[in-house]
Amino acid sequence: MNQLLPRKILRQPRFLPLAGLLLLLLLLTACSGGGEEAAPEQAEPAAVAGQPGSLTCSQTCLAQGQCGTAADSSVVILAHSAQPTLRNHDTLLANDAVVTIIEQRTVPVSDVTGAMSSLNFFYVQPESGPASWVAGSCVNLP
Repeated sequence: MNQLLPRKILRQPRFLPLAGLLLLLLLLTACSGGGEEAAPEQAEPAAVAGQPGSLTCSQTCLAQGQCGTAADSSVVILAHSAQPTLRNHDTLLANDAVVTIIEQRTVPVSDVTGAMSSLNFFYVQPESGPASWVAGSCVNLP
């Protein structure tokens, strides 16, 4: 008994190889890295420990609310003695102070819209004064 199969069953759909190729391309694209390079202030934590640096009230530091002018008209950097933070500062450090970097941490933060990002903080020891956490935008590395 010979049965004939309809021509539609025997014909391979033309879009199937293209769909497979598209799927493979999407998979490879999803698996590839973004190729982003680290920002200069995102150096390896072990590499910056013990390095000298200086504090500066840069435009970025000022825009983040991490420095300003004190009542005596001196420019100061806002810091925290116990933890990396962008608010509730408890220490004032002199602008242009020379510091030794003790530690670096990258901390997740959210802005007013709730968007998450990460900021670097440095635990610094000024030549005179207490060691404190300072926002990375306020630290100049050599």
